[in-house]
Amino acid sequence: MPLPLVPGPGVDGSLWALWRGDRAEVGAYGCGRAALSALLAQRRARRVWLPSYACAALAEAAAGREVRWFAVGPDLEPDAGGLSRELAPGDAVVAIDYFGRPPGGAWLDLVASRPNVLWVEDRAQALDAGVPAWGEVALYSPRKLLGVGDGGLLASDRPLPPPFGRPSPPATAQADRARDPDGRRPERWFPAFQDQERAFDVDCGVMSPATRNVLERTAAEPLVAARRANGRRLAAALADLALWPNERFDFAPMAFPIRVGGRDAIVAALAAEAIYCAVHWRDLPSDPAAFPHAHALSAEILSLPCDHRYGAAEMARIVAALRACGARPPH
Repeated sequence: MPLPLVPGPGVDGSLWALWRGDRAEVGAYGCGRAALSALLAQRRARRVWLPSYACAALAEAAAGREVRWFAVGPDLEPDAGGLSRELAPGDAVVAIDYFGRPPGGAWLDLVASRPNVLWVEDRAQALDAGVPAWGEVALYSPRKLLGVGDGGLLASDRPLPPPFGRPSPPATAQADRARDPDGRRPERWFPAFQDQERAFDVDCGVMSPATRNVLERTAAEPLVAARRANGRRLAAALADLALWPNERFDFAPMAFPIRVGGRDAIVAALAAEAIYCAVHWRDLPSDPAAFPHAHALSAEILSLPCDHRYGAAEMARIVAALRACGARPPH
């Protein structure tokens, strides 16, 4: 993606500085699942709690450990009360700031009340959550937000494990993608991107120098401001479809989540208008019988693009296209 660069590495105001915050330790890994896997190994976590609404890569990072799941509500708020009855000292809990939005007060109260638990805040979708990280360890994934070829970042006040394993997969998709900066010809580069994504695993090593350079030289504020503004524009126009209809967007959204009936038909209709929307996520690794609400959301949520490349005109085009194809809330 086109990015606003600051003059030199390590400058205040860069994404690297924003994500590190005031944490004493930072670890740069090949991808997010490798970072999480290394952390769980270092902390000798035997039981890991994951949210029922999550991507398969999160479960892959916890492979080899006892994995338990906790519920999320229809607004993706984690079920603090249900989890609190099951937690034991020494457990690890990973919770997601969905689309960049941090969880509410009940969850933060639970975190504060259990200092004998490893709390991992998954900020893979959070360019800027608008508040300091609540987790003992914060996890970032620049690939989800910046179009870079690799990268996973951990920030903590406690020592972090060194990266290990093989180098990240070559960013073979990046050159083709760079020739399509507006993303209008995905057939030219998306298959290579999918192959590259499948090549990431928990054995990826250190973050590439190219990605670290982007993080250290990209000015955060223009990206944050543009995403917040676009989120507010879509919220004003799509209150009937929005996952969070009353959200003020004090955070910078990765995408704007809506809930629609016949979601896949809407995806196809928008793609026909050169509006390409992601789905987070189609195939949840949690048990659908135990977590029916999460799996219902998985069939309804659609992620509308709202990143810094776009402004009011593009958001208006997205809204018009949604209305034209008859998007409706799920029954």
